[in-house]
Amino acid sequence: MGRWQILVAFVVLLAVASAAGAEQQRFDLNGQLESAGNARPVSLRVLCEPDPHGGAMSLELWVPEANTRKDFDYDHFEGPDAAAGDRALSHVSIPRGKHASEMSAAAAGWYSGEDPDTFVFGISQRSHEKGKLATLLEAVRPLDTQLIWVQRGYDDPRRELRATFALDAATIARIHTTVAECLTPHSAKPRPKAST
Repeated sequence: MGRWQILVAFVVLLAVASAAGAEQQRFDLNGQLESAGNARPVSLRVLCEPDPHGGAMSLELWVPEANTRKDFDYDHFEGPDAAAGDRALSHVSIPRGKHASEMSAAAAGWYSGEDPDTFVFGISQRSHEKGKLATLLEAVRPLDTQLIWVQRGYDDPRRELRATFALDAATIARIHTTVAECLTPHSAKPRPKAST
């Protein structure tokens, strides 16, 4: 193999490694949803798309049987022109007594393409930037035991979905690993390795 071919091979390897590092990261967590006195399983999806040119970090609440049960005003949250689109009716918290980490935000909403009976509430922000979601996910600590998402209704804020997710050290490590690339400021350069 000539020097030119070695150089081309090296550039291709760097491009592949860079693309692999910019792939979407995802972690799903199962929990319990309470709605109108009834309980059922629910999922939380943590996503990180680290692309510095339009990537996003997201937290999604996947509510099964939404279309069947019609136990909430899901349709007010659906689509880009949703009636509830600009209202901060989603409250996510990590209880710690007086020092809880929490945020309120407006959620986007859609019926899942994977399961049309499942409705998804999504909170997102751009990767590599400061924001409420980045602050919340960065603040998750190894001793935290719960993450709670309360979704308030559009017509009646007293009407709500309450989703609870158990946390432990392993789960928190997975959350941190999933979002790590999205939390790093884009301009940050890797630290040089210490010489031994």
